[in-house]
Amino acid sequence: MGVYHQMGHDSWNLIDRPELQKYRGLILSPVNDSQIEVSDRLGQLGFTRDLIDIILDPQLYKPRSDRGKLATWPYFPNDLDSADLSKVSWWVQRGEALIKCARQIGATAVCSPAMLPRVFDDAYYSQVVDVTNQLHPIAHDSKLEMLLTAIVDLKTLAETNSPQRIATILTRTKVSRAYLIFLDDLKPRQQRIDYESLANAIKIIRLLENAGTKVIVGFSGLDGILWKHAGATDLATGKFFNLRRFVPGRWDDAADGGKVVPYWTDDGLITWLREPDVQLLLNAKIIDRQAASNNPHSAEILQILDAKSGAPWVAIGWRQYLYWFQEMEQTVGQDSNFALKLLRAADKKWGEIEKSEIQLYDRLNNGEWIRPWINAIVEASR
Repeated sequence: MGVYHQMGHDSWNLIDRPELQKYRGLILSPVNDSQIEVSDRLGQLGFTRDLIDIILDPQLYKPRSDRGKLATWPYFPNDLDSADLSKVSWWVQRGEALIKCARQIGATAVCSPAMLPRVFDDAYYSQVVDVTNQLHPIAHDSKLEMLLTAIVDLKTLAETNSPQRIATILTRTKVSRAYLIFLDDLKPRQQRIDYESLANAIKIIRLLENAGTKVIVGFSGLDGILWKHAGATDLATGKFFNLRRFVPGRWDDAADGGKVVPYWTDDGLITWLREPDVQLLLNAKIIDRQAASNNPHSAEILQILDAKSGAPWVAIGWRQYLYWFQEMEQTVGQDSNFALKLLRAADKKWGEIEKSEIQLYDRLNNGEWIRPWINAIVEASR
């Protein structure tokens, strides 16, 4: 059980930080780093390299030659324009080249190749299982663990019996771990309020885990609270918002992390706050300074804000979030009731803001996702 670094643009400086030692591994991003760069960076980790799980995600979700540095990797297809992507044999061939790359860089595990389909039907899930099952013995011979990559569209999860239907197919895999990715059409900083889809996402995780498939949920954000409550073995997240939510745009412009603005991760409201709203809530004593300071990076940010120096704290905000995430993952994983306690306390806090008539500057911040998340947990337990 643990958390993983979802690697992205300029993420390597976070791997060896002493306060983030609960991260037990990393998921590589070929879009952002070439094979040579990855090998070099892994070599610089020293003894840490032998202590962590290094997973290679091929990131062939939208395989085009302009996907950052993806085309520089030897497993990238050179027959993409003419290939029949519905053929399992084509994907297995790509997977064999992928396994060779993973062995060369010294990875410990590799995710099966999978693309974003036009339709998330039974045929798609059967294909990813077939590809994974054929690659499993090849990876095993190379002393690599193979993970089943499964992309699930959150929008379609409200359909009747969709969790059972999808899980039934995915559990046909011969591997013991699944790299589960929830596709969303929301902007990375927005939160889903469709409780039925979220409840069914929780159910999928539970069904897989109960069947003996250990799940690592990739591209997690604040919603990691739900996925850990569901029983996911591991969660992965990253410094940028496009590493905390899997959206198609991540693969249309994946070279960097997007607009750089500092955000405060508030564990009382379960939200991300911009600086003016942090100041507003501090003045109203809705943010508990003492409780917040349990996160060392929250304490750093508070010192900067109190000094009114205008010093930048973007990078501190990233570390604040990553620290919050590792602590949340551990606490929710140890206490099956903690997620509901956390969300109900957040709902109460949002009620305090409403009663105080404070108007946050950021209109996206209204806490409207908290009650749907509570309802999703309750619904998934029925």
